[in-house]
Amino acid sequence: MKKSLIFVSIPWELLINKYLSLIIQNRVNLEIALSAEVLENYSYLQIKKIAQILKQENIKVTIHLPFMDLSLGALDSWIKEASLRRTLWSIEIASLFEPLNLVLHSGYHMDYHREVKEKWRGNFIESLDKIINFAEDLKVCISLENVFEPTPEFIEPIFKNFTDKLFWCFDPAHAKVFSETDELLWLNRLYLYIKEIHCHDTFGEYDNHLAIGKGIVKFKEIFDFLQKREIYPFLVSEAHNEEDTYKNMEILTKVF
Repeated sequence: MKKSLIFVSIPWELLINKYLSLIIQNRVNLEIALSAEVLENYSYLQIKKIAQILKQENIKVTIHLPFMDLSLGALDSWIKEASLRRTLWSIEIASLFEPLNLVLHSGYHMDYHREVKEKWRGNFIESLDKIINFAEDLKVCISLENVFEPTPEFIEPIFKNFTDKLFWCFDPAHAKVFSETDELLWLNRLYLYIKEIHCHDTFGEYDNHLAIGKGIVKFKEIFDFLQKREIYPFLVSEAHNEEDTYKNMEILTKVF
């Protein structure tokens, strides 16, 4: 019987400084969050060593690429170029883990891109074309996560532009908090592209990163939708404390 793989999101620093032995002991699959600071403060060989340990222990890995301050569709060409360079380097580093998926933020911001969103989207597609070609050379897969994008209709043309090359990381809590559209409408519109789901809950006002069931995200309806269609994306717990992480793992394991 087919089932979804379950992962726990963890920042690089917490992985190597606190949780690595526990992860290995419990055979937990990981989504490792990289940042610019990691890429600047750890050497290629240091990162490669951790990647080799995880591969030897048969721990499956996805990677969340850096996103802070990056804007891949920026109207300022210097910012766009710097964002692209940072992203390409992070993909090269991420490939050391032979990841099953790489999660990418677009850099769209609801406050200052709203009035130029069509121009922004065109610029983003230009950057994404280079990113996907580079990722294909390294044999890694890219999934675009919804964050501040207003509607699924706004980003759907991006997926259509890269059919079978770009996938979707669905974050229903982001849809609930930041978008103009209900999370189930996002799913109904874009489910054909889905590869991964970030599983964390919210009260609806802030991006709280709570355990599933503590907030108002419609996870039951989301899971029912997927199971009815026999869709089995990667499920990544993105709760931000240990108690909620254990709760998420219990729920996801039971459901899937």
